[in-house]
Amino acid sequence: MDDALAGTRVLIAGGDGDAARELGARLAAGAAQVTVAPDAEAAAQAALAGSPDVIVALGAAEAELRELLDPLDLRSGPPLVAATELDTPDEERDAVRRLRALLDRSMLERRARDLESALAALTVGRRRDLEALQVEMLRRLALAAEYRDDNTREHTERVAALAARLGQKLGLSELAITHVRHAAPLHDVGKIAIPDSILLKPGKLAAHEFEVVKTHAEAGARVLADADSELLEVAESIARSHHERWDGTGYPDGLAGSEIPLVGRLVHVADVFDVLVHERPYKDAFSVEDAAEEIAGGAGSQFDPEVVEAFTDLGARIWLAAPGVYGG
Repeated sequence: MDDALAGTRVLIAGGDGDAARELGARLAAGAAQVTVAPDAEAAAQAALAGSPDVIVALGAAEAELRELLDPLDLRSGPPLVAATELDTPDEERDAVRRLRALLDRSMLERRARDLESALAALTVGRRRDLEALQVEMLRRLALAAEYRDDNTREHTERVAALAARLGQKLGLSELAITHVRHAAPLHDVGKIAIPDSILLKPGKLAAHEFEVVKTHAEAGARVLADADSELLEVAESIARSHHERWDGTGYPDGLAGSEIPLVGRLVHVADVFDVLVHERPYKDAFSVEDAAEEIAGGAGSQFDPEVVEAFTDLGARIWLAAPGVYGG
């Protein structure tokens, strides 16, 4: 007789004594190490202890073992084989080889599951690495634009912090708030394409100069477009829509009301407030009170009334929070 089951620890569960002994003898002829458990409960205890390589169940013991063993135990523990799967027309060596084949198949299935789990973990890890890389890329892009258009170098972070707070106040999900927090600093990335002679001009812009400035919304959206990333899609939406007005007179698309993406409406309020309270080449800084009054006065015309209400509810402590206080 061959030794196809050499070193294999087989636990036979249930059945009458004669049937268990006969099956045990057939498998021992293939060099298996056979143990007999009198019933399903004893076999389950042995299986949970991790001693057998396979359990062969006779009669009703198979169904009883499936009830006694947790599904996770059946996936990670020794395979459970019904004795009927080993039924052969003639000699015992057929049962030995049949069990060997079942064990090999079970091992392959388990290795496949382990490989799937490893690949899933690798995919999650790579996705996290990609998200971190995307966040860092957005931060650097925002910094590049910011150096050209803000003497405090913190405007984009302040806008992002306030916009995220507004989103939280309106009940956005944690994921949506995180996206706003990381994407909002890119709202003016298109200003990289605006000449310094216009972008940094002191005083009021001429009409044709303002038309050039307005192109930054579309330019920024083009920089961020066609990315296979939810975060970058949010950044694209913010870049394109943060100058749209509630009454439809904004740019670049003349959207009105709820047609304007919510992320753009959040950033619009945060951006205007921050610009108002900080000095620029073309204007002096407003007081916090005057800036808040401007925001409130624009509800329903320039700004989404609900976003303005959220802004008012937050109050000055949050309006002026240091960059990075929220989610940074």
